[in-house]
Order: sequence, then structure tokens, then C-alpha cells
Amino acid sequence: MEKAPTNNESNDRDDSVHFTRHSKSTYGTYSKINASENPTGPVDVEDQVTPDLPPAGVDLANEKAVELLSQFNPETDALFFVSSSEARALETAAIYKGIAEGSNFEIVSPENVRGDLAEKIGEGDIRVVENLSLNIENTLVSSVFNPETHLGEINWDAVDKETKDKWQEAREVINGNDFGSWGANFLHNSAEVAKIFPEIKATKELYETQFNNLVRLTKFGMKKAAEANHEKNIKILAFGHENYMGYALQEHLGEGSIGNCETVSIDFDNENQLQMERL
Repeated sequence: MEKAPTNNESNDRDDSVHFTRHSKSTYGTYSKINASENPTGPVDVEDQVTPDLPPAGVDLANEKAVELLSQFNPETDALFFVSSSEARALETAAIYKGIAEGSNFEIVSPENVRGDLAEKIGEGDIRVVENLSLNIENTLVSSVFNPETHLGEINWDAVDKETKDKWQEAREVINGNDFGSWGANFLHNSAEVAKIFPEIKATKELYETQFNNLVRLTKFGMKKAAEANHEKNIKILAFGHENYMGYALQEHLGEGSIGNCETVSIDFDNENQLQMERL
């Protein structure tokens, strides 16, 4: 059965959007906050532990960058980089950008990267996008989905009794239905855990809000790329997280997981319906 032509296949341009999950990470900022005097504090995106990618994460990003960029042509394609504000996503994007520059791709720089850390890591070429970011307000609660072996040090002396009790209740949910990773635990358990910690947005809610906003932004980005009438096709490379992608992948592709440095293309058919494809 032939695939229906996409919007880009029905005109002379071949602009496209590709979402990549960040590489393997130490999650150093979260560990630092959980062990601090304020484990329930937020993540300050301008004050993160860097580098956040360990050597294995750097190696993986380099390998996967070569694979992804081999699907594009520096003679006909230019690249525009966008990212979450989290260090691990920015660092992953920066590695892909470095490989792209070494392969003679044109990098389209944003007018404003929207963040000092993004400016430092991306050298002015990676724009932070709100709908790709996490904006974690309570680091301890966000960590509740980790498998037992990945919890790390938590300064429980700095946590109030009510939060401790809720945490233990939530951990019983996770330990009773542990899928072995933060992402899988979030996908399958977030709705139940959100009953304990209402501040958590469950995976379906993130699909209906953040992911759908990301889809609208994708449409806008492709429209702006076409209007710019750049002499080359614009390939928008977006770097982010599994949090808001899991439910969408399950709905559209039948499998909710996305590995480190795995890429999914996002496009629309002639009826403006979302199409997703793993690359």
C-alpha cells in the first residue's frame, strides 16, 4: 500500500521536522537537588550541572548524529536546531550540530537562543523551545518514577512528613508495576501516581497539552520555513524528552518507548493529519 503524499511532497520544497530524544545522561542536576537542603525544589535551567552527558552519552550522540545526518544532503538541506532547556538535550543537540558543521551543512542560526546556558552550549545556534522543555517545579516528585536502583541519594531530613508519606505511597505503585526505566514507569503509572501527587501531569494529559502544542508549533515552523523561501530545504532538528512523547508514540506507532538518541519524524499528510515515523 502506497503512503499518502505529505504536504512537502506535494510542492517543490522538502522541509521537515525530526524529534530526537537526548543521549544517555548522568541527570546530575536532579541528583544534586535531591541531595540538597531542598529536594522538592525546582530545576533552575540556568544553573545546571554540566556536562550532563557521560562519555558513553557523548559516544552515542556522535554515532547517532552521523546516522541521522547521512539521510540529508548538505548541498540541498540546511539545518535549524531547537532544544529543551535541559542541559542533556542542549548537549546532545550541540554534538549533532558539531557533526553537521564537520559535514559542511549550513546551520540556520536563530535570532535569539532564549537562554544563557543555551548560548554557552550551543554557541548561538540552538534555540530553546518552551514546548520541548520540562520546567520541573518539584525535583523529588519528578524522581518518583525511577526504578529502585536509580533513585540515588535523597536528603529525607529536609522533606516534610506529608511529602514523605505520599512518596512512599507512590513508590508502592512503581515497585508493584516497575517497567525498568523512568520513561516506561511514567508511561504506565503516571495516571495512578497523579492521584497521589496532583501536581504531576499524567502522560495522557501531556499528550493533550504539551504534545499537541508541539504539533501546532511543528506546523508553524514548517510554514515559516516555506515562507522564508530559503534556497535549501530546512530540516528542523528538535531535541527533547520522552515525557510528552510516550503516549503519542503509543497512539500513532503502537509502541510508547523512545530510546536515547532515537529520532522520530513528524509530518502531515494532504489532509493535515499527523504522521510519525521512526528513523
